[in-house]
Amino acid sequence: MRKAANRVAVWLFGVLGFLAAGLPASGEVEIFIEETALAEKTSLSVYGYAEGVGSSREVIVTLSDTAANRIEQQSETTIIGNWEVEDVDVSAFEDGEITITAFIEDAAGQRVAEVTTTVLLDRSFDLTAYLNKHLAATIFLLMVVLLLLGFPMKIPLLAGAILGVYLLYEGDLSKTQFIIQQMMAGIRPAALIAVPMFILSADIMTRGKSAEKLIDLVMAFVRHIKGGLAISTSGACAMFGAVSGSTQATVVAIGSPLRPRLKEGGYKDSFIIALIVNSSDIAFLIPPSIGMIIYGIVAKTSIPELFIAGIGPGLLILLLFSIYSFLYAWIHKIPTEPKASWSERGRALYRALWPLGFPVIIIGGIFAGIFSPTEAGAVSVGYAILLEGFIFRTMRVKDFYATALSTGLVTAVVFILVGAGTAFAWVLSYAQVPQELLAMIGITEMGPYGVLAVISIAFFVGCMFVDPIVVILILVPIFAPVVDAAGLDPVLVGTIITLQVAIGSATPPFGCDLFTAVAVFKRPYLEVIKGTPPFIFILLSVAAALIFFPQIALFLRDLAFR
Repeated sequence: MRKAANRVAVWLFGVLGFLAAGLPASGEVEIFIEETALAEKTSLSVYGYAEGVGSSREVIVTLSDTAANRIEQQSETTIIGNWEVEDVDVSAFEDGEITITAFIEDAAGQRVAEVTTTVLLDRSFDLTAYLNKHLAATIFLLMVVLLLLGFPMKIPLLAGAILGVYLLYEGDLSKTQFIIQQMMAGIRPAALIAVPMFILSADIMTRGKSAEKLIDLVMAFVRHIKGGLAISTSGACAMFGAVSGSTQATVVAIGSPLRPRLKEGGYKDSFIIALIVNSSDIAFLIPPSIGMIIYGIVAKTSIPELFIAGIGPGLLILLLFSIYSFLYAWIHKIPTEPKASWSERGRALYRALWPLGFPVIIIGGIFAGIFSPTEAGAVSVGYAILLEGFIFRTMRVKDFYATALSTGLVTAVVFILVGAGTAFAWVLSYAQVPQELLAMIGITEMGPYGVLAVISIAFFVGCMFVDPIVVILILVPIFAPVVDAAGLDPVLVGTIITLQVAIGSATPPFGCDLFTAVAVFKRPYLEVIKGTPPFIFILLSVAAALIFFPQIALFLRDLAFR
């Protein structure tokens, strides 16, 4: 019994000793200020912790400025010793140092722990802080100013990205290395190799006779119809689009030879130029499309599926343009051309068989799985060299050299734009600008139709001012999360975006195809845009139809891939 009693006594003394050791003496209490936060230069928050105290221990915090203004706040420690005072109004304080003192008192009112720090209150205007607060507006204003001063698009993009990094990292220019990293990441995807390949093949055919033979083929079959010359122009643009994939190459290749013939046929020059410029939009939809390649890379969407989805909208636009051309010719009493004989049609078809091999080989090869879109670009170059160098014999070695040099310059510009656009999009994303803009619009609460409408408007307006490639690179990553959340088919979205990009490229004030037409046809800007409204209305109608009737684009895609 005695031994048992002794053991209990030892255990009790041990527990009491442990508890006593755990109770802090007054000299062991410590308090720390961990962080201060001054918001809008009027509201101050202080965060800290204490050691050697339990929960609910009162902490007194005093704030005082150089003019002896003083504010006192109370807080309590949590179970782990943390304490805080938040959003203390210091708007009445004078500029200068604010002294912050935090202390803990014992039951007798004596301070057992105390800590002091200072924070600088400076309400003078801070340009960097102001620009950082209005980051999106600042970058946009800089880009607009540079564009108005005549700088090419790559300069405003890079300047906007550099300014964004400078403001985000508080003037640390060493962080501009991130811009270089993003630019390199932007031009790294292997699928981008297809872009210079299709540009080169289009350039070769533009300098050769392929475009001319395609024009003759279309003319032979439809020139006798009312408005046949205009219909032939749209048809030739569609066929050349299936070869080149470039709207600007189509304006040059089809517009240069056909404009004189249309003028001789009695068409007004404003109608002719508008027809050529807007019919070139079909080239952006009919595969192979450079715009769809860029979208597929950025959105990580199947490029072959995008290619085939563009055929339906492209043919619908061709049909509507043909109807408008017929009505225009009927209203303005445009005379018709003599009907071609079947032997003449046969000769035109025979001469065009080699150029018609382009879409057969390229599109057929992609869909049959013989080669990828990137490899198709290389095949198109080889086929173009075969046609113009050995079969038609319209180009010599020096001509190929000049063509390659021209393509190299265009490709350099495209890749600089891709790299700069990727870096700029990264800066916007890092600064959470897209999320703020989308929240303002309320797009996350919209249904699929609302999301597609907002996307259509954004890309259409964007390409009225900026190069299509840049718009795709910047806006696609912004809308990608919304597209996923709405459960939309990325191929349908890509087709709508490609169409809107093409429409914007031919729309005032700064659509790039308009300035191509000004340079090629040597006509004033106002004359170039004079006849565009009816065509833009038709194109926008097709874009709206795609939103409500997606099978226009997806029927052939589903037939081929589902």
